Amino acid sequence: MKIAVIGGGVAGLSTAYYIQKNIKADVDIYEKSSDIGGLAGVFELEGKLLEKYYHHVFTHDKYLMELIREIKMEDMLIWKKTKMGYYCNGVSYPFASPLDILRFKPLSFFNRLRLGASSFLISKYKYSDELENITAEEFLIRYAGKEGWEKFWKPMMKIKFGDNYNRIPAVWIWERIVQRVRSRTGGGKDEVLGYMEGSFYTLLKKFVDIVEKNGAKLYLNSGLDEIIVEGGVCKGIIVNNEKKLYDYVVFTPALQHFVDVCKNAPEDYIKPLRVVKYDCSMIMVMILKEKLSDFYWLNVSDDEIPFGGLIEHTNFIPKEVYGGKVILYFSKYLNVNSKYLSMTEDEVKNIYVEHLRKIYPDFKEDLIEKCYIFKDRYAQPIWPMNYSKIKPAYKTPIKNLYMANTSQIYPNDRGINFSIKLGKEVVETMVKDISSK
Repeated sequence: MKIAVIGGGVAGLSTAYYIQKNIKADVDIYEKSSDIGGLAGVFELEGKLLEKYYHHVFTHDKYLMELIREIKMEDMLIWKKTKMGYYCNGVSYPFASPLDILRFKPLSFFNRLRLGASSFLISKYKYSDELENITAEEFLIRYAGKEGWEKFWKPMMKIKFGDNYNRIPAVWIWERIVQRVRSRTGGGKDEVLGYMEGSFYTLLKKFVDIVEKNGAKLYLNSGLDEIIVEGGVCKGIIVNNEKKLYDYVVFTPALQHFVDVCKNAPEDYIKPLRVVKYDCSMIMVMILKEKLSDFYWLNVSDDEIPFGGLIEHTNFIPKEVYGGKVILYFSKYLNVNSKYLSMTEDEVKNIYVEHLRKIYPDFKEDLIEKCYIFKDRYAQPIWPMNYSKIKPAYKTPIKNLYMANTSQIYPNDRGINFSIKLGKEVVETMVKDISSK
């Protein structure tokens, strides 16, 4: 039996791992870029590897932790309490504990209490269909109040979803809050985050080492042109204009790419999938000589500022690991038509520096040693209301063709943990199908 896995990101590599664990088959992995990782990809800085797109994990990341224990990598995880902040009306407020919320002056004292209580109350809310029929805006106003929405939650939703902030189903924010509450220890006061020694590429490389040792082949620079479908059956793929036959194919890149390459799929299957759109991600990584603050993560609530968050990675992993360099990520989700996507690196840097001085007035441009910009076209799915009604299953209507990508993470959020979940569950579906034949 021969199985092709499309995509060398976390979902694709974990799919290959679980196939080998559960199915007797030859596995080939195809990745269009020159390296593995996808949104978990890395670049080199001072001889060390660093994520292009900032990453951390949580203590409650069930699928990640199960896998890490299984492949004996627990000692590679670094767990730390970090400082979170919220920039609003020209002030950076600590925002990690109930006491911090009580000191959050943009809200009246009553609404500080209400905001503080809202996460706990939401975490106790039991899932119901209503969560897919109302927006996150309606849901959050119910619990945090109008002022809590306008001055806290609305800016946070705009950071994540841009102009779509008020069109996202409530189930998404409910799930996020439930997960975050679970990540807290010490009676709900402290949250610890995890990072992997040597970057998360350590985990990706371990995946590759395991699957290649067990006979899998990894093909880089191998762009998928088409999924071959004949008579409702997947026969293989066309990669770099070369036809390759397989018994099964598992597709893990973005849903819109699947729609493009699965040219002979039934239209009644493909049509609903076109509804799901994606925003782009643009990350600037700025290498500095000195630290800016003690915050690891500062959310930025200001429509005039063109980035949504400042992630000072070296307030999590010490700068000494990176030759004394301070590492700052600027986060930004963008509509595909955003002017920022066509700007040069210098143009983006100049604009970001101008606005960075609003937050840190003493910032001097000569503190900058180097900047990197990374972009991903299909970073954040924008889910429509009642998405569960059209969310694609792992098993497609095309025989022997399966799919596992970020469109199926809903209502969870993107991340390493849920990408591993995709790989695990798509293989469980395949095992049931194969064993029933």
